Parts: sequence; structure tokens; C-alpha cells
Amino acid sequence: MKITEVEIRACRPGALGDAVEDARLPGGTAPDIVVISMTTDEGITGISFGSGGLDSRITARAFAQVRPFFLGRDPLAREKNAHEFRWFDRRWNHSPIYAFGPFDIASWDIAGLRAGLPVHELIGTAADRLPVYVSSMFLSTPAEYAAQAVEVKARGIRGYKVHPPGPAALDLEVYAAVRDAVGPDFPLMADPVATHSYEEALRVGRVLESLGYLWFEEPVYDYDLESLRKLTAKLDIPIAGTETIAGGSHLTAQFIASRAVDIVRTDPSWRGGITSALKTAHLAEAFGMSCELHTALYHPLELANLHTALSISNTGWFELLYPLDDFDFGLTVPLDIRDGYAYAPTAPGLGAVYDWDAIDDATVEII
Repeated sequence: MKITEVEIRACRPGALGDAVEDARLPGGTAPDIVVISMTTDEGITGISFGSGGLDSRITARAFAQVRPFFLGRDPLAREKNAHEFRWFDRRWNHSPIYAFGPFDIASWDIAGLRAGLPVHELIGTAADRLPVYVSSMFLSTPAEYAAQAVEVKARGIRGYKVHPPGPAALDLEVYAAVRDAVGPDFPLMADPVATHSYEEALRVGRVLESLGYLWFEEPVYDYDLESLRKLTAKLDIPIAGTETIAGGSHLTAQFIASRAVDIVRTDPSWRGGITSALKTAHLAEAFGMSCELHTALYHPLELANLHTALSISNTGWFELLYPLDDFDFGLTVPLDIRDGYAYAPTAPGLGAVYDWDAIDDATVEII
């Protein structure tokens, strides 16, 4: 089987806003998205969404740099393709870390469609459902976060992760307000998105320990290996990291060996596709560590996350951004979420039923 055609769509589900404000990711904004359709000589089409950033017309061209590599290749040769792409990309493109993953996801979609199996069954199912936690956008006041956390709990969602607004003093108020609002037993996580210095992170981490938060995610930039190493040594709360690093499982191995993180992060969208995410998860498992997949934003991509998470034994959660309705673009059949759990898809491939009318309406360019 060979790939004969790759269509790349730049899509804008929401109105074009102010770039600086949109980059802050306030609630109610809809980031751009890229849709990749990969067709074979057997007439099977695999589809994946990809990161659109602030302008999908620009990011679509990053995906277009990957397209020549896949044309003429066998989509079932996923390991071979991933290995040889590293050579191709090193010598010619130096493409962004998000550029390869959707092509690998579409390859898995093709494999599942051809076999008549959901992707998680093709890999090997580890669980039939996972508890859902949702992550806030960047709100303004502790009261807003507290109210949203109460709303989330009332909906039966199993946990809530705070993306605080900064600076650190305000973050601490937010963390305390949320814990007070939901009570002592509701699972909470903290992700300041790399806004702290080492000293701030140490102080904040100790407060989070006293508040019973489950983990402290990316307190400093992922590349600040030394600060992360010191934080894992001094804090009892688990430090989660590696979300934004290049190099897939290879560089993640250095973080594990350096004891820079207690929980590794990966996902199929940014970190090299399902093939690479599985390697990272298995690497972490060999060291007795959890691997938590970070949200891929839009729900069609979250399906790829879900198949991956259901295929590994060392993950405990499934993450979605909140409000959920802001990110359900592109599907006519929603994710199967009941009683706070995301359930395994049963249809072949990714199992996505796409809303092509909405996708067509949002398409600003096809390349």
C-alpha cells in the first residue's frame, strides 16, 4: 500500500482576533487548526487534525514540508517512516515539533480502517475507559477559578487542573481558592506553564503540597533541566514535565536519567505521533513512572490521545480543555464521556465522524 495524495487544509473555526490576546488563551477563543487527509492507492483515507497556532495558513506550510516525505510511502511502515524521517528532517527541514505527528496519526487511522479495528485494539488495549480531568484557560481572578472548579465538579468530571494567570502571588491565591471551593478530596493539578523562577517554583510547590494538589506541571521551562532536578529533589509533590521538548523518547530518557521529573508528559500531536508517544510511555513504565498525555486541544485530536492512553498501563487520566464546547469543532459524534469517564471508541481507525460542513466553512486555504 502506498500513499498517493496528501491534502492539507488551513482552518479557522473562530474569528480572527488580536494575536497578543489570543496567545494568552483566554476562555472563549478558538485557535486555528490544520486538517490532514492522507489517501492510499487502496482508496483508504486517514485523517488527522494538527496544530494551527495563531495562523493556520502559516502552520499549514510547515506540514507541507513533511508531505513530500510521505508521498509514495507505505503508511503501515510506521516505525520505518518515523526512523527515516529523523534523517530527512535533520538534513533538510528542521521542521517544528508538531509537524510530523499528524502524519503518523493518519497512518494509524489508515491501519485501523484497513484492519477493521479501533486503533487502541490494534495497539493492544490496556483499559476501556479513563477518568477525565479538565484544564482551565487563563482566567483573571481567584473567584473565577473557584466558580469554574465548582461547576466542573458538579458536572461529574473527575478532576480540575489550574492554569493560573500569574504572577506567583496571585497564583497562590487561585490555588487556595480552588481547593477551598471543591473541598479536600477533589483531585486538583497545577500547571503555571513555565512562568516561575526556581525560587518561586520552590515556594509555590510547598504550598501546593499543603493544599493536596496531585502534581506540579512545568513550573519552569522544560529545558531548564537543573532547576527541574533541584525541584524534584526538594519537593514531595510530583513534578510533571517534558511536554514541549523535541526528540521524543530519546530526550525524555535524559530527563528520567537526570531525575528532573517525576511524571513525563507526551502526546501524539506535538511529540511525534502515536508511534513516538507509545515509546515515551513504555520508557517511563520501565522506570516505574507515570506518563500523562497532555491535551491536544480539539476533540478530533483528542481521539488520537484517547486511543494512545487506552493502550498504555502507566497513565491515570484523560485531559480535556474547558469549557468543552470551545474545542468540539470538527466532530458530528462527540467523544463518549459518561459519569466523568472517557470511554474507548469502538469504530475502526480513530473512530471519528467528521463534520465536513463545518470543516469546509472554516477552511481558509487548501495546499
